[in-house]
Amino acid sequence: MRALVPIVLLLAAGCSKPAPPTLVPERVQITGLTSSHIDLEVTLDATNPNSIDLVARSLTAHVVIAGKFDVGTAEIPVTTTLPARQTTRIDVPISLKLEDIAPLGKLAITSATLPYRVDGVVSLGGDLLHIEIPYHLTDAIPRSQIAHAVLATIPGLEALH
Repeated sequence: MRALVPIVLLLAAGCSKPAPPTLVPERVQITGLTSSHIDLEVTLDATNPNSIDLVARSLTAHVVIAGKFDVGTAEIPVTTTLPARQTTRIDVPISLKLEDIAPLGKLAITSATLPYRVDGVVSLGGDLLHIEIPYHLTDAIPRSQIAHAVLATIPGLEALH
């Protein structure tokens, strides 16, 4: 019976609850803008302080431009392993459909750049352990990029873009 006590204590110590990973939003960048969609890339650094690997399962991203234009939300499956006691860079491409680019064109008339924000959640773990970590990123779209996408919607102006 005395021989079982150290084994039980070791097993109990090994079953402690994992610590939540930390997530540092690094950057968001628009990689494409057309009259029908906006493409972005979100870069995050995830640190896993645990002695076991964790897996990032999905990332959601909600994009709002100039605090007024709600582009929508995307959920992207991610299968990135976060090795134990390491920091891993996660780069996630995101594509959202634009219903109408005209409001962006109107907003771009009054400003050299349009700020945008991306708010989302990274989902980690599996069935037994599930953690959701929020993130927030901001950047700005140059007027020239919006003008290029708006001009592409006007028939006969293809040579200008």
